[in-house]
Amino acid sequence: MKKTLIALAVATLPAAAFADVTIYGQLKAGVENVDAAGINKTNVDDMGSRIGFKGSEDLGNGLKAIWQVESGFDIDGSNRQKYGTFASRESFVGLDTGYGKVRLGNISTFSDSNMSVVNPWESSSDALQLNAFTRDDVRVKNAIRFDTANYNGFQGAFLYGTKEDKTASFATAPSDSSRELYNLGLSYENSGFFGKYQYIHQTPVTIAGVRTQSNDSHRLEAGYNANNLLVAFGYRNDRGDSSVTPLSYFLGDNAPALDGSKYKSQEYALTAAYTLGAFTPKLTYAQGTNVKVDGNSEPNSGYKQFLVGVDYQMSKRTTVGLQYGEVKADQAIFTNGSDTATAGNKLRGVGLNMVHSF
Repeated sequence: MKKTLIALAVATLPAAAFADVTIYGQLKAGVENVDAAGINKTNVDDMGSRIGFKGSEDLGNGLKAIWQVESGFDIDGSNRQKYGTFASRESFVGLDTGYGKVRLGNISTFSDSNMSVVNPWESSSDALQLNAFTRDDVRVKNAIRFDTANYNGFQGAFLYGTKEDKTASFATAPSDSSRELYNLGLSYENSGFFGKYQYIHQTPVTIAGVRTQSNDSHRLEAGYNANNLLVAFGYRNDRGDSSVTPLSYFLGDNAPALDGSKYKSQEYALTAAYTLGAFTPKLTYAQGTNVKVDGNSEPNSGYKQFLVGVDYQMSKRTTVGLQYGEVKADQAIFTNGSDTATAGNKLRGVGLNMVHSF
């Protein structure tokens, strides 16, 4: 009876109450076989499923109120991504003037929202997508972001993430929220040709009496994406403490504690894809050169990665993908579990995934 009354009440609401609210999302899942250090595992994994609600209100004189609430979840029931809370992905409230927009909330970096053309892969494994190269594709909590309108193909954006808890102490590597973050993004697109640039600056922190370096990351993507052809080149240059390096990303929780040394790393990536009817074969190669520590090259600190696969467009909203990938590091850093004593220098994977957008 209560459900019937609720349904009747909703049905009587004016249509205008829902006119500017959009429900959207993606369901992503797949089967992956991953091999590291001789340990082989087959997993059924979620690959970043999400649901969102967004809308706007016309305030007059060309001004609009805009908002979005987006949450991630794992459709395999594992809670592997540990979202756990509502609005865990990009969520904000803001204003759009027509000349630009300003937003407050949990907001994507420029690379997360506007770049990553060089990474057209879906996976839950580091072997099957460019997770290391795109490690700054994140959301920044307690942030404000301003985006310009599109002027003849040119766009720009600036994001500032506050360090709200300035009294926190950190026994190990600090979380992203412990640093003030500044993010500048610029892009140009015309007739399929594109160029995108991002700069991120993170302020230093003090850990166990040691003052770390500030982090500065530059990332560039350029290429062509039209007429069924994608060719994209990516480059990034990172300087700061060890947390900015790809080696630290791959090690994750096993990464050494930050010190006062200054690190520098460079990485390259190249992706090509071509659509033939419903099929899109694609391949990617990425490489990280040896890291420099206080100006000296650190031996065996680079990596190489390649991926090959094909997507099949079943409909406008549903895609199935098959792919193989391999990461080869210069040292034994990969495990297929928590046993670091059996680490190896190769991470391989093969995966079959399905993505449905709504």
